Amino acid sequence: MAINTELPEKLNSTVESAHLAAEHIFRPISRKYDKAEHEYPVELDEFAKLAKQAAERDRSETREKPAGEETVNGMNLRGVLSAAEMSWGDVGLMLSIPGRGLGNAAIAAVASPEQLERFGDVWASMAITEPSFGSDSAAVTTTATLDGDDYVINGEKIFVTSGSRASHVVVWATLDRSVGRAAIKSFVVPMDTPGVTVARLEHKLGIKASDTAVIVFENARVPKENLLGSPEIDTKKGFGGVMQTF
Repeated sequence: MAINTELPEKLNSTVESAHLAAEHIFRPISRKYDKAEHEYPVELDEFAKLAKQAAERDRSETREKPAGEETVNGMNLRGVLSAAEMSWGDVGLMLSIPGRGLGNAAIAAVASPEQLERFGDVWASMAITEPSFGSDSAAVTTTATLDGDDYVINGEKIFVTSGSRASHVVVWATLDRSVGRAAIKSFVVPMDTPGVTVARLEHKLGIKASDTAVIVFENARVPKENLLGSPEIDTKKGFGGVMQTF
């Protein structure tokens, strides 16, 4: 059976809008921020507001469609197409759009209604990788210890995209290292929390418009309500809970 790779016409506007942004917003300032590594691209602030309004319109239109007429994974496909077109303009700038961090996707995926109310409008980076491991996200050693109504987080995270710019960071940490991957959870941590420090920004060969940070957590306390998903350690479900935020 042949596979149809043509995009639905309803998505053409998404591709066109993203391509225009890449051509007229990203490309004119691409060289500027490639030379000024770690300087914040202020030109993206207004673009982020427009992008947020467009996303809200898309979500509203999806909710209003009659049953059976909605596009399966429509929002995900729009996101992929937008990212591809904007990357043609400048990948680093695409990764630097305020409010579009990896942590925002995690919050949108598993946050409770109360958490969405609190964190729906923040800019959140994602902190998974540590100095002791690369692609094996199950090897997390950063700890989160329940103390009263707070979790106390200790550890070091590397390769955190937008780590020095985002207002929050979604941190992967273990509740009990002896249990293994089943105890790994994710937490929404405000960057102004005492004990949270941006240790350094990396100097890179490319995508310089996007900052890449090392973040250290030293007895950083967050309310237990900041844990995304269930706080229970489920050895049967294993890694599935935290992987929903991936």
